[in-house]
Amino acid sequence: MRRLNEFIKWFLYITPGITFVYAVNVKISGDNMIPAASLWQILISGFLTAAVTVFLVPREGKNKPAVLAGGLLHYTVLSVVMVGCGCWFGWMEFDMAGMKMMLVSVAVVYWLAFSVYYLIDVYQAEVINRKLKEKYSDKD
Repeated sequence: MRRLNEFIKWFLYITPGITFVYAVNVKISGDNMIPAASLWQILISGFLTAAVTVFLVPREGKNKPAVLAGGLLHYTVLSVVMVGCGCWFGWMEFDMAGMKMMLVSVAVVYWLAFSVYYLIDVYQAEVINRKLKEKYSDKD
């Protein structure tokens, strides 16, 4: 059950990031419309990258080199998945320019998703701390 909850959480963090980056890339390429098929493709790529994230996201509490290595492995696998999706869906050409574009796009989605994760985590910690203070300050 915990993995399912993690999957849903990451899917909801990653998929809007992919949508945003895809929309920016479409606009940069000079198109004004996102093809309807792209919406399903974005959902599929969000599903795949959320699944990778559930299993490979670096866990807190490890030493710094282990977290850094885990983050690098996670980013690398996400990049491979998204290059595969990009070629499959026709989002990119399998050349150096296409690879660079996809690596930057993955980095932006990575940053967006983890920024949202961090902000929500901080908010939840503040709520928990406030409730604990309310509960235990009355007993003094």
